[in-house]
Amino acid sequence: MPNLALRGIPPHLHRELKAAAVRNHRSLNGEIVARLEASVRPQPLDVEAFLRRIERRYETLGPVDLSEENLQRLRDAGRR
Repeated sequence: MPNLALRGIPPHLHRELKAAAVRNHRSLNGEIVARLEASVRPQPLDVEAFLRRIERRYETLGPVDLSEENLQRLRDAGRR
């Protein structure tokens, strides 16, 4: 298997990759390889799961009033 050396990695990126490796129960090398593989061979999008994630995120927002009156009030408030 070929080897690859990475140089000049910013300290914050190194820390974040190490933390992600711990969370994912991988070595640092394993984390980097997994991320590289995912970037060149992305998995097909599960549309239903993606829509459920969106719905859960919007549930935390509560109702959104997009009436013409409310939009006009928000536009006017931004002009001050």
